[in-house]
Amino acid sequence: MQLKISITYGDLRADFEGDPADVYQSVIKFLEKNIPTYSLASRLRSSAGVEEVLDKIKDWVSYDSSHGIYLRTDLSRLPTAEALLLYASTRYLNKLLGHSESGEFLASEAASALGKPEKTVSGRLSELVQKSLLKRVGRGGYIITPYGLDYLVEFSSKR
Repeated sequence: MQLKISITYGDLRADFEGDPADVYQSVIKFLEKNIPTYSLASRLRSSAGVEEVLDKIKDWVSYDSSHGIYLRTDLSRLPTAEALLLYASTRYLNKLLGHSESGEFLASEAASALGKPEKTVSGRLSELVQKSLLKRVGRGGYIITPYGLDYLVEFSSKR
């Protein structure tokens, strides 16, 4: 199946047709080259390795245009630290892709998603913050760091 996209921005015009992955790459390159302040291009450029992260975690997540990225694996089967990073990455990526206003999450939300006691999750969250894989934000919130995304990609490569 072929994907066809036409972009018009002021005097600029571009048409892309082909495999969805190739068209996606072409559109992003066009936006970054010609419209560097365009919000999507800026968000994707500022987050190093978004494509790599999505490719590496594809066995654990799915994408739906109405729900964004969602988990399709039982997080309780993963080590708690890695399960937390996977959960955090889906929150963060949904924010980048415009499916969520915030990439932040609370310990209670993560405990529910992981099916583990909140005390266990809180302990692992503290460890991940100390390792700079997660960052504390606001009142009790957490968000994944670029280093945390890199760690998750490395972990998924070993599986």
